[in-house]
This record gives sequence, structure tokens and C-alpha cells, in this order.
Amino acid sequence: MSCQAVRASGRLAVVLLVACTPATTRPPFTPFPESLRAILNAPPARVVEEARAWLVADSVAVRFASPRDAFLETAELAGAVTLRVWADPDVPGKARVAIETVYRPMDDPSREARDLERAVPAGSDGQRLADRLMAALVEKFGMTRY
Repeated sequence: MSCQAVRASGRLAVVLLVACTPATTRPPFTPFPESLRAILNAPPARVVEEARAWLVADSVAVRFASPRDAFLETAELAGAVTLRVWADPDVPGKARVAIETVYRPMDDPSREARDLERAVPAGSDGQRLADRLMAALVEKFGMTRY
């Protein structure tokens, strides 16, 4: 192999390595077990786009939404409540969706914010919002049961 071929293959390896970055905008934690869950008949990116559009139409401020990473987080709602949507790939064309609604009963700058979060109680305003969002997504895309 010539020096030119070795340099070219080395450059190609660097380009491929940079193009396949493992960086993500998702948080380093998973949803609480109490989260709402469903398998929807849509790709993860479409689920996040639809969830964002639905929340904005319902006058809920969205802090962050990434269809590429299939994650969404609202700004804090009344009572320090935050809603998060994860959409993970299932079989082609379907997404495993989790909608988490949490609140932070106190602030403690010496601890990680996630350590202070708790699932909202059933029947609370935050939980009702999550229920309505999941119902809207199921109505739009349909749901699969295995």
C-alpha cells in the first residue's frame, strides 16, 4: 500500500469517526417507572414533533425538543412541574414512548436536580396534562399492543 493510500484511508477513518458522534441531547437518566408508556405507530422523530406541536397549541412552553434524539422537555409548569417525552425506536415505523411528569419539592444546589425530582401524584394537573398528551398521540398515530 502506498503512503498516499494510507493517508487517504486515515482521513476517511477520521471523517467517519467524527460523523458518528455518540453525543446526544437526551439526559443521562431514564424515565421514572410511573411514567405513561405506549408503543405508537409512528417513527420516534414524528412522535416528538407531534408532541411539541400539541403542547404549544395547548399553551405549554417547550424548553427543548429534538426530533433527531427523540426527546422533549417542557419549561416548568405551575408548581415546578416538568413534563418529558422519550420516544425510542421499536420495530421499523413504531416508537416506544414514555411521558414522565415530575416535580421538585425543594431546591438544593449541592445535589443533582434529578435526585430531587419526584413523580407527580395521580390526579394532579401535571398528570392530567400527560394523560391528555398521550391520548392525543394515540389518537393521531394509533397504538400497538404486543
